[in-house]
Amino acid sequence: MSAAEIIALAGVLAAAVGYVVKYLTDIRLAQRNDRLERVNRQLSEFYGPLLALTRSSDESWRAFKHRYRPEPGSYWKTDPPPTREDAIAWRLWMRTVFMPMHQRMTELVLSHADLIDESDMPPCLLVMCAHVAGYRAILEDWETGDVSVLREDNVSVVNFPAEELGEYAAAAFARLKAEQSRLLGSKAFPFPPPPQGR
Repeated sequence: MSAAEIIALAGVLAAAVGYVVKYLTDIRLAQRNDRLERVNRQLSEFYGPLLALTRSSDESWRAFKHRYRPEPGSYWKTDPPPTREDAIAWRLWMRTVFMPMHQRMTELVLSHADLIDESDMPPCLLVMCAHVAGYRAILEDWETGDVSVLREDNVSVVNFPAEELGEYAAAAFARLKAEQSRLLGSKAFPFPPPPQGR
């Protein structure tokens, strides 16, 4: 093989290697961009709003409970028992504060289930949706205007999973923010850059 043929073959090999490297780089960059786009959507359309709503709901609950029934324990099961005024306050806050937030959380689950990371629906999300559904009948009953101080007339048949939901939303948000930072900080090329001259 002549020197010219070796040089030509080396050029063809170099071009082929360059093509393969570019092809692999383009695939990796496209995969990274696709993943970043999904993570951004998960944060902005599902986990971010879910975390904000769970934290707002929790803070509102603490303020409400502190104002109306500061004793430790359940609003409805503590001594002394709730008064008619306590029941009226409960209904007002449920209709105007808690249920709108909880319904918004349910809407997030129903409209953005494709953004959930897990392959199965997390139990805390299902319980939250059931809680909201359970309150629909109660809210309808409240329209009669009769105020009862009986617990079963004022609460959903399914308890709101405040702790589990808050932990789930916070953990998922933190995990995705870390992944987003990693993806934003990663280089477009999978190979180290060539050394720079001094």
